[in-house]
Amino acid sequence: MNKLFTFLLITVITVQSYAQQQYSQVFAKDDYSQLKKNARDQDIENINNLILKQTARQLKEGSYPIQKRLRAYTNYQSPNSLSKRLKTSPYSQYENPTGIYFTAGDEAIVWVGKTNGSPIALRVTNWDDKNFKQKDYNLKEGYNALKIENKGNAYIQYFTEDKVSSKKINIHILGGKVNDVFERGKHTNKDWDRMLANASGPILDIVGKQVQLAYSVKSLQENAPHQGVELIQLYDSIIGIQHQIMGLTQTKRIPKNRMFGRVIWQGFMHADGIGAAFHDNTMKDVANVANLRKNSWGVAHEFGHVNQVRPNMKWVGTTEVTNNIYSVWTQYTYNSHSPKLERERLKDYDEPKIGGRITAYMESAFVHRQPWLTQAGPDRWDRQRPRDWGGDHFVKLVPLWQLQLYFNVAGKGNSWENKNFYGDIFTKAINAPATATKQDAYYQLEFIKNACDASKLDLTDFFEQSGMLIPIDLWVDDYTCAQMTITAADIAAVKQYASKYKKPSTPVLHYITANSTSIYKNRLPLNGIEGSGFEKREDKIIVQNSAWKNAVAFETYAGDKLVKIAFVGAGSNDVSSTTVHTPKGTTQVKAVGWDGKRINVL
Repeated sequence: MNKLFTFLLITVITVQSYAQQQYSQVFAKDDYSQLKKNARDQDIENINNLILKQTARQLKEGSYPIQKRLRAYTNYQSPNSLSKRLKTSPYSQYENPTGIYFTAGDEAIVWVGKTNGSPIALRVTNWDDKNFKQKDYNLKEGYNALKIENKGNAYIQYFTEDKVSSKKINIHILGGKVNDVFERGKHTNKDWDRMLANASGPILDIVGKQVQLAYSVKSLQENAPHQGVELIQLYDSIIGIQHQIMGLTQTKRIPKNRMFGRVIWQGFMHADGIGAAFHDNTMKDVANVANLRKNSWGVAHEFGHVNQVRPNMKWVGTTEVTNNIYSVWTQYTYNSHSPKLERERLKDYDEPKIGGRITAYMESAFVHRQPWLTQAGPDRWDRQRPRDWGGDHFVKLVPLWQLQLYFNVAGKGNSWENKNFYGDIFTKAINAPATATKQDAYYQLEFIKNACDASKLDLTDFFEQSGMLIPIDLWVDDYTCAQMTITAADIAAVKQYASKYKKPSTPVLHYITANSTSIYKNRLPLNGIEGSGFEKREDKIIVQNSAWKNAVAFETYAGDKLVKIAFVGAGSNDVSSTTVHTPKGTTQVKAVGWDGKRINVL
């Protein structure tokens, strides 16, 4: 057996050596990139390898696309190694797109320069349709003859586990068809249109500074004509916002590796071990620059799943919550005039209204005192089910959004400003030692402590109001359910930890929304005259915000009991009025200022 293996190995080496000697009469270089000056047409026609013969002919004619087939490929840290370092899902496994498209059964010759001992492979991946398939072909230095088994775009696998080399590897791919790669900083919109018009395969690889995409050529032609530069710049911006929130920007730890997004042909949108995935039907939203800038939520949400720092920023009940820290801030960054949670029309406990998600949160948290992970809202009113206890994921997002508003927007120019509030929290989460034996409650309590550290404020009143720092002992909903138990002793320990900091200047931080940031920022005084400035309707009043200047919220009481809450601008698309519910038994409605001052409205 060993003799047979040795014989076969010697045979292969001999054949390859003979082939290279034969072709040396024609090619001036071992990499087949240049002909000898005295190469004759007859010498070219005598080449028995069709790929090399065709290459030689085109080189002779001056039509060979050498710059598209002979490239220098860069080394990257392995996606799995990087994910362990950042505690995220893996980044792109498809760095180094070759711009070559193969069909099943294609013959290929791949010449590889000095690898310095690094393992190298050619990966061919089918993004073309729902029949996802890929195969890696190991490469050695020099001549490699391959039979490609499946169709798809080709990539060079050049990853190392730890130290990333600065040395590039020259690789010449002969065979397949040139499909091209659009690279930010290298190509223009004219190049973009040309690539889309001349693509050999149905999928184009698009490479930015921080993200890489593989989207349908047809959909890009329909949704992003003449806008390749703007499209990849916008995606880079979306990922840049996530890296800023993660603290990677401030700590100078933005990875060289890119995130990866690709088209899919079944389902809708999701994230997985490959990256972010978007159905081709969604390209009108995710590949159209104007539409994506107007509504970036879905793209930020799926890439946000990849960037969830686990387990410290992703514990039970938060899989569809903490990734939306990225989404809500991205949406606000591009459309501060139309913040999603404040402008979305949804049914709360009373009726469909603009801002209904937030009013649902405020009633669930502040009136009914529901624990944070089980707070009811438009997407889930039935908190208790046979399988678990759970709540509305967007309702759970509200207090996380309020913190970003307070420290990033209202804080601007004030002593409590911290543009890297979440960056500080995420940095601690990434740097935290492995804690495999900890229960989910540990991470929720650590988040609260880290928030206090990041702000240098005792935020326990806010977290108590939000329902995050109150007792809970429930089996909580998620893709994988788990027990969440927070005891009175746990709460006391967190309060003791935070007591080294002063309280925020506002006692009603829990009422802040995008509608009221300027009031908190500028500490504007509450003004209004009892019995005026509102219109009575059945079981509610419509307050004119111009008559009740600088109110951040309105509270409805039945005796001493708080029964309803409306943040300023609830029910109004332009924040000119506030819908305040006054159910049977209502005795008072109070306007609330940023400093906790209250004035009776009725």
